Amino acid sequence: MTEPQQNKPAAMVAHILSDVASPLLMPTYGMIAAMTLTHLRYLPVSARVWATLGVSAITALLPLIIIMILIKRGKVSDMSISNPRERVLPYTLNITCMIGAVFFLAGMNAPLWLPVFVAGAAVVSLVFMFITFKWKISAHTGGIAGLSAFVFWLGHNSLIDANPLLWVSIAFFLTGALAWARLYLRHHTVMQVFAGAAVAFGIEYAMLCLFCNA
Repeated sequence: MTEPQQNKPAAMVAHILSDVASPLLMPTYGMIAAMTLTHLRYLPVSARVWATLGVSAITALLPLIIIMILIKRGKVSDMSISNPRERVLPYTLNITCMIGAVFFLAGMNAPLWLPVFVAGAAVVSLVFMFITFKWKISAHTGGIAGLSAFVFWLGHNSLIDANPLLWVSIAFFLTGALAWARLYLRHHTVMQVFAGAAVAFGIEYAMLCLFCNA
């Protein structure tokens, strides 16, 4: 589909939002939220940095390298993996990386809700992998809605130390902003954007409620 050309500044903002809110970065943003908003902020800086960088390397850097290798070998056409038939291997490897991050966090004796958050992202990716064979559900809104569910759960369970309503509101606002970006660029329909957000939020929040006692 052709991107709108009538408003270049708006299109640039939409592109920036899409890049900054890549689904690969959501576990990293979740770690940053946990290390700055919850009681984990009282941990030594070195521990917080190591945990965040470790999850980022496993769930963002490694999958990015894998996708680049697949592109070089002709297994994938582009970074966005536009062809649904090419998504099985990248999705599978990405899910595997997330599972690795779950064990990484468990090995660091992180609070249960942190590995469960990452495990929830892996389940969302698995569900989206099957849906995307038939329908172009929005992985972008799915990723940020999963993060919003995490922030909402933290706030609802009084795990955000200060201004939980503010941070939950910011998370929901960013979800809406990214939904606008994907619609403005005509990468998805309204239903695809809504479904991505609703499915991911539901899965992530349900897993946190089922497996974690705040």
